[in-house]
Amino acid sequence: MVTPRHESNSSERDMPQGDRVREFLEQYRFIIARSQSSRYRAYALRHQVFREELQYRLGEDTDLPFEKDAHDKHSILCLLNHRASSSDAGCLRVVLPIDNAGQPQRLPLEESCSHGLTDPQLHPDRFERSSLCEVSRLAVHPDFRRTRECALGLREQDLQPLEHNRLPPPSPLVTLSLFLAATAIVGLSGRRHVFSMMEPRFARLLKISGLKFRQVGDIIDYCGPRAAYYIDQHQAERDLKSSLRPLYRHIKSTLAPQMANATQIV
Repeated sequence: MVTPRHESNSSERDMPQGDRVREFLEQYRFIIARSQSSRYRAYALRHQVFREELQYRLGEDTDLPFEKDAHDKHSILCLLNHRASSSDAGCLRVVLPIDNAGQPQRLPLEESCSHGLTDPQLHPDRFERSSLCEVSRLAVHPDFRRTRECALGLREQDLQPLEHNRLPPPSPLVTLSLFLAATAIVGLSGRRHVFSMMEPRFARLLKISGLKFRQVGDIIDYCGPRAAYYIDQHQAERDLKSSLRPLYRHIKSTLAPQMANATQIV
C-alpha cells in the first residue's frame, strides 16, 4: 500500500480552501459498491478494522474474512478509494429499512440496542419507515488515520482549523468525507431521518463540522460506550460548515449517477 502523507508543511497550511478540496479530490474517489466484488471489498475492510484490529464480535460468520450481516442486503455500501494505490481508505453503509410483506423492518440499532433508545419524541417508531435510515459500519483503514484510537481515527485538534473557516490537511478529510458521503446518500435515496450509534466524543467532533447529531438514548456498552444519535438530513445540509460545502457538493454530484440499483442484492 502507498501510505498517504499525514504531515503538512507551511505551504500546505497556507493553501486556499479550493486548493485543499482539489488536492483531496485528486487523491480520493467515492464508489457506490454495486457489484459483488466491490461489496466484498467493503466487507473485507470492515473485517480488518472491526474484527481483527478492534476485536468486535460483529457480523454473521466470524470464520470468514468478510464482516457482513442481514442488513447489508438492503443497504447502500460506499467505498472511499485512494487513487494512487487503488486501496480502499474507508467505507460506510446506509441501511434502508423496507416493508417486508406488510411487516415493517427494524433498523439495526432497534434490534441490538433497543433498550438504549430513550427519547420518546425522536424514536424510530415516531417516523414513517420509508423516511428512515441508519448510518453504520464507518471505518477507516489504519494507514489513512491520524490516530488508531478508534475505527475513524479523528481527534478534536484535527478539526480546529474549521473554526477558523479553513480546511485541515487531507487526512482528517478522509473521515469527514465519509460522513459527508453518508449525508449525500441519505438525501439521494429520498430519506430524511437518520439514526446512528456512535461514541459521544465523536458526535462532539462532528458538531464542529456542522453535523449536529442529537443524542436520543442512554450510553450503553455496544462495542464500547456508545449512544443512539439522530439527525435530520435536510437540517444537516443547511448547517454544514461553509468550508466543507464545496467538498460536499462534489461528493453528492459524484455519487448521484451511481445510485441506480445501489441496494441490489448480489
